[in-house]
Amino acid sequence: MILLDVSIPGDPVGKGRPRVVRLKSGKTLAFTPNKTASWQQKACWCFRGQWKGEPFREPVALTMLAVKSRPKRLMRKKDQDGLIVRPAKPDCDNVAKAVMDALETSGVLLNDIQVVELHAFSYYAEKGGAPRVEVHLEKIS
Repeated sequence: MILLDVSIPGDPVGKGRPRVVRLKSGKTLAFTPNKTASWQQKACWCFRGQWKGEPFREPVALTMLAVKSRPKRLMRKKDQDGLIVRPAKPDCDNVAKAVMDALETSGVLLNDIQVVELHAFSYYAEKGGAPRVEVHLEKIS
């Protein structure tokens, strides 16, 4: 059963490592980097636009396709027109972490530990194609 099928426009952003600062009081404060936080907020808006209701509470399978802008060096006539495999930053697994955190924050999932099956792909966009992150969430039967 398909629960959610969303395309988040823009270049994919991986989950950044938390930044830690020491306050004058001696306490430490950890926070998510701005680039990650703003991308996750955009993803939450996209998820909330399609998900109405309570958080899903059962195990799910997540398929994620991270499509980054195609660089000029791959726009030559001899380069293929479709998607091209992208073994570069941001890492596919870090983008998946950001997607799962956004699914939890937006209220689609109760907790990201519900993702028991994960398929993550990383590509450069088609010639003339737009960068995006496609998220497909299915209930495991």
